[in-house]
Amino acid sequence: MYQDIITYYNFGDHRTGGKADLRTSDWIAAELRKTGFTTGFDSFSASQFFVERNTLTVAGKVIGSFPLWPPRPTRPEPIKAELAAYDPRKPRAAHGKVALLKFPFDTRASLSRGSAPFDLINAAARAGAVAAVAITEGPTGEIIALNSLPDLPPWPIPVLLAPARSEQQLLDAASQGADTTLLLTGRAVTNAEARNVFGRLHSGKKLVVVSTPQSGWFRCAAERGPGIALFLGLARYIARHQIDGSFLFVSTSGHELGQIGMEHFLRNLAPAPKSVAVWLHLGAGIATWNWTPGTPSGSTFHKVHEVDPHRFLMCSKDLPEVLAPIFENLPGLTPQTGLQVGEMELLLKQGYRSFAIAAAHHYHHTPADNPDLTAPELLEPVAGALLQAIESIQAEWA
Repeated sequence: MYQDIITYYNFGDHRTGGKADLRTSDWIAAELRKTGFTTGFDSFSASQFFVERNTLTVAGKVIGSFPLWPPRPTRPEPIKAELAAYDPRKPRAAHGKVALLKFPFDTRASLSRGSAPFDLINAAARAGAVAAVAITEGPTGEIIALNSLPDLPPWPIPVLLAPARSEQQLLDAASQGADTTLLLTGRAVTNAEARNVFGRLHSGKKLVVVSTPQSGWFRCAAERGPGIALFLGLARYIARHQIDGSFLFVSTSGHELGQIGMEHFLRNLAPAPKSVAVWLHLGAGIATWNWTPGTPSGSTFHKVHEVDPHRFLMCSKDLPEVLAPIFENLPGLTPQTGLQVGEMELLLKQGYRSFAIAAAHHYHHTPADNPDLTAPELLEPVAGALLQAIESIQAEWA
């Protein structure tokens, strides 16, 4: 399973409809076919932006940056203007300048209408800012990409995200009205192709569905990797050992754009809720290392050789008694019926008997998310518990 994470990571950045995302679809389909699953693709279109160049230079120094979705590109030539900290009490001070914003930390790393980032950007644009640089507040100092919505129009001005570790440098530059150069170019495609992958294995009447998202902002080794590794590991084990039942495995794209891949699958190919014994969803950050602050300020973290306990097990109301004894020795995985995030919210709304594991690990949605953040010994106990849960639910399903 850990080798699957390495393979997935090496494809590159996994944004919906990009080359790495499409290669991931092909790879997952091929791996499922090797085990004996019958596979297919569930194609859908997405409004997507394919970045060609994004650069940010402030006072002659290059600052790490990443576009906020959905991007508003600059012209082929960069924007050049002074940097000014945006103050809602003095909005006109940002007129004709690059507005410096700060996005408060949100563990879910998502964007919505009426959220602080949404309101800040639009306020700066109304004040006449020509572009914006947004510091993403967070514990690790990295750039944190924010999940977006598929129906949002591009921002009224170009917006680049900057890492929290550069905050003081940017604040100092803004106080001096430093010269700033901002460039963001690329292709906006209204109907970019993206693909869900599904595999079917029929050996009985009790249908179990297993799903996991495959797309994300960067390489997503610890965010998406454990879910994909467990997904493939379960498929191989079930096929090899001829576990009784029928199985439908689906890997969905479009996660970072409002879960549009899962929504498309639910509308077009998903089985009726009454025909499903259980739907298992493998979400983000399932099995990652824990971290502890290494300095009083908490700006530096050190790996702790134990699993990050800040994960959660969501389930429908009739499953806690089944799941609790199975997961009792896995930190953080006490069944919860009142928590609904991501694709799990969609499944519960549709009436599926379901359970899901998800978390936001320390480097969630950052470019620093790499395979060192997880490990084989973190994956194995989760895989064993998931198999036991599936078999227990099948045994009592009528």
